[in-house]
Amino acid sequence: MSTLAGGQQIRDLLCGTEALLSQGFKFRPAWWTGRVDPSVSGWLYELPDDPGGRGYRQIDRGRMIAVADGGPGWESRALLAGYVWGTGHLGFLVGRRARTFRDTAPADRQKRLESSVEALAGDGPTAAYRVLDRGPGSIKHLGPAFFTKFLYVADASRVDQPDGALIMDQFVVKSLNALHGWSEPTYGWSPFRYPEWLAVATEQAAIASDELGRPVRRDEIELAYFRHGKSV
Repeated sequence: MSTLAGGQQIRDLLCGTEALLSQGFKFRPAWWTGRVDPSVSGWLYELPDDPGGRGYRQIDRGRMIAVADGGPGWESRALLAGYVWGTGHLGFLVGRRARTFRDTAPADRQKRLESSVEALAGDGPTAAYRVLDRGPGSIKHLGPAFFTKFLYVADASRVDQPDGALIMDQFVVKSLNALHGWSEPTYGWSPFRYPEWLAVATEQAAIASDELGRPVRRDEIELAYFRHGKSV
């Protein structure tokens, strides 16, 4: 019997690195390029065509991570990548989510994102979370479900470190409530829970690696918790 929190149901949701990085969605670039400056959104047309055609492209977790290439302005492109990946084919949500790019001046938004990356590099994900949450890096309309996607992309090279950044959204919180006795709201959870979630993921990845006899990434645990959260 699995000793993972959630037992066999979580173990069955662990998919391996290849499937993890290929977790993807189709979308139409025009949904975003019409609302977000081309200097930030133009690269979306470079993504592969979706087999179904009709102007759709594909973005997966691996391609989202790859946007953090260190080039000029990568931070704003990485933020957009998280939005595109997290929205997928749900085009009706794009107008509301693109407000993050519309309602803050580009230079100011870039500066705020850079401040969070500086905190991430210097003091780790919890400090960067605080910067983006209510600190000097906070951006209008940008909440933790999407700014933790940004932190995850920005910190992807450290995903297997005990405090490497991970995504935390409503479905992850639902799983944490169900499996670990938390009682957090699925919107507006306490920021103090973020380092606790990172610790949970580290612990569960170690347990899963031992049980499965292979390395289990901490973001593989995140995906399993996300999928479980959608079912509870």
